[in-house]
Amino acid sequence: ERDFQEVLTELVGDKSLERFRLEYEKLHRALKKSHESEKRLVKKARELNAEIVQNAQKVQTALKLSQEDQNTIASLKREIEKAWKMVDAAHDKEARAKDTISQLKTEIANLSRLVEQGAGLSIGQENTVNELMKVKNDLMRERDNAVAQVNALRVEID
Repeated sequence: ERDFQEVLTELVGDKSLERFRLEYEKLHRALKKSHESEKRLVKKARELNAEIVQNAQKVQTALKLSQEDQNTIASLKREIEKAWKMVDAAHDKEARAKDTISQLKTEIANLSRLVEQGAGLSIGQENTVNELMKVKNDLMRERDNAVAQVNALRVEID
């Protein structure tokens, strides 16, 4: 800028170089404008570069999160598969338990029927036993009476 001012001062005094001075000023303004534009472009390039670096970091973070999400999804899918297998096993176990319950109910019904039949026989047997006990008691009374009579006759004979 100082050199420009020195050259301009030398050219102002000479009328023959007026045209040259105007062209020189025009070139100087163009050079200044170009320099300012270059500064703006360099600044803009730095800003864009910083933005690119930031965006690259964001992309890396997003990729990392995406990978973690994929891992989580895979893990959850495995857990769901396990849960379904457990549900299927529980259904199978429940079906077997229902079959067992049904078999046991049938067996209980059969045993109950047998017990009722057995109880019917027992009632008949109980009646027979009661009758036999009555006969026994009657026979024991008769024997006791007969023994008493024998003893009485012995006393008379003696």
